[in-house]
Amino acid sequence: MDIKVGQVLEFVDPVNVEGKAIKPGTRARVGYILTEVLEPKLTLVLLGEEKPTTIVVDHRVAGVHCRIVSNGT
Repeated sequence: MDIKVGQVLEFVDPVNVEGKAIKPGTRARVGYILTEVLEPKLTLVLLGEEKPTTIVVDHRVAGVHCRIVSNGT
């Protein structure tokens, strides 16, 4: 999956990230892509939360458990 900054992703599977349970249907905007030696990490801003919440996930996690719903344009 070609993930870019500004895209909106939707989790299609339940996943635990940083001790937070993310439910299917949760949407997140890609805020930043951190280039790492082994695997890029994505900073995601969870949408629909009462207060802004950010999480950091491996590119692989987003590729397996999310789908792109908006290209951010």
